[in-house]
Amino acid sequence: MRLAFAARAAFLLSVVERGPLAAQEASCASVMGLSFVCGVQKPEDLVQIPGTKWILASGMTEGGGLNIIDSDAKTVRAFYTGAAGQIRQDKKRYPDCPAPPDVARLNTHGLGLRAKGGGLYTLYAVSHGALESILVFALDARASQPTLSFSGCVPMPAGHAANSVAGYSDGTIIATVPVRPGFTGADFMSGGKATGAVFEWKPGTPGFRLLAGTELPGDNGLEISKDEKEFYIALSGTQSVAVFARADTSRPLRQARTPWYNLDNIHWSGDRLIAAGMMYDEPACGGTRKQIIDSKGDLACHRGWVAGQLDPVAMTWTILGYGEPNPSFGGIATALVVGDTLWLSSYQADRAAYRALPRPR
Repeated sequence: MRLAFAARAAFLLSVVERGPLAAQEASCASVMGLSFVCGVQKPEDLVQIPGTKWILASGMTEGGGLNIIDSDAKTVRAFYTGAAGQIRQDKKRYPDCPAPPDVARLNTHGLGLRAKGGGLYTLYAVSHGALESILVFALDARASQPTLSFSGCVPMPAGHAANSVAGYSDGTIIATVPVRPGFTGADFMSGGKATGAVFEWKPGTPGFRLLAGTELPGDNGLEISKDEKEFYIALSGTQSVAVFARADTSRPLRQARTPWYNLDNIHWSGDRLIAAGMMYDEPACGGTRKQIIDSKGDLACHRGWVAGQLDPVAMTWTILGYGEPNPSFGGIATALVVGDTLWLSSYQADRAAYRALPRPR
């Protein structure tokens, strides 16, 4: 009973083993080949503003906020501050959004970025706390310093904590829920049950609706194809990516498994479709997640990590980088490539990580 409660509580914040925050290293020095940008709390997701040095980072804890990293200077600052100039709420388009987020309590999870053209974007952020919702921002990257303003939000159905989000050019939003009411995280981690699903909201409709056919084990990362005809779900319960047609979600079009690591987030990084996560079977932590659960071990234990590039047509993988368990950095969830640098997110740490992208010899 205690295990089931702990697993469910963890999934109110995220998708996989979101155990207690491990003690953080006081130093921000490089460790085991990883360098860090410190000062951001649990940056579970990262997305790059295309063609720029700027990386957006979530903050998956109360007050973690919405942040921006300068990938050249290796610095981070709060991006959304709640200042008057950042509030341009569109109550007509988002009528069910009660108010702008409280910066002091803002807890963001998955991120999604949709280009509108000419350096303008719509930014989506999963928000936890008093109002489980998808936050919507207008982002302007035309100047040397990007600017952000709050447009509104779409509440999630009661009892449904979202994980990842993506948006179409017509304003439609899709979001994953890894653990629907009536399930626990342990149900997909050790039992493979279809705990999750993808939910969709269209402008002018009253709320999110479940996309039938997407009920799968631990729906986690989410991304949309370049032509917007398909979307990709990273499934933490089966270590696989399932591809669905937007027009018909009754069954997956294609699937590809990753036997080496538990998938978390999946994003376009330029023309690369990258999924990251932690080792499926980590001896340093007691084996697989199922073995750790069965032995009442520590699911927050730092495991090795993998970043892989998926060909979404051939459904084949190319490994971009990997590493052994790092004492200063666990809970790897996202990978992206900026220039010749591989960036990594964490749902546990007080930092984001980066390292040189390995090159073929």
